[in-house]
Amino acid sequence: MNIKSNLKMMGMALTVSAFSFACNTETRTETNREIDEAQVEMNETGVEAEREYTEFSAWVDDQSSRAETATEAEWREMKAEYKRREAELDAKSDTWDEDAKKGWQDVKSRWNRTEDKVQKRLGGIDVDVDVKRKN
Repeated sequence: MNIKSNLKMMGMALTVSAFSFACNTETRTETNREIDEAQVEMNETGVEAEREYTEFSAWVDDQSSRAETATEAEWREMKAEYKRREAELDAKSDTWDEDAKKGWQDVKSRWNRTEDKVQKRLGGIDVDVDVKRKN
């Protein structure tokens, strides 16, 4: 009986020692530092995404106004550049919050309207129709 009691006591002492080690000041400080670094990295990623989105939105607005008088060659060039940039941002958009995703959809809609106008103006039948049905 005494041996069981001693083993339990030693087990408890080892458990308390392990928890004490895990909770010491140095370990807490190191953990907090790592958390802070992760938060800074996440913030930097968010700022970078916001900057890219804002730049692309401005680019779409600028190109939309230029597209009104663009030649077919200029339009193909603009469209190719849009597709390239759109693909880059689409790949990153999964990490965005809901407001950013809604804004992103708005930018895409603005570009689609521009495409439709240009195709009609240039006489092309290559109008890109994006129909979403709700069943």
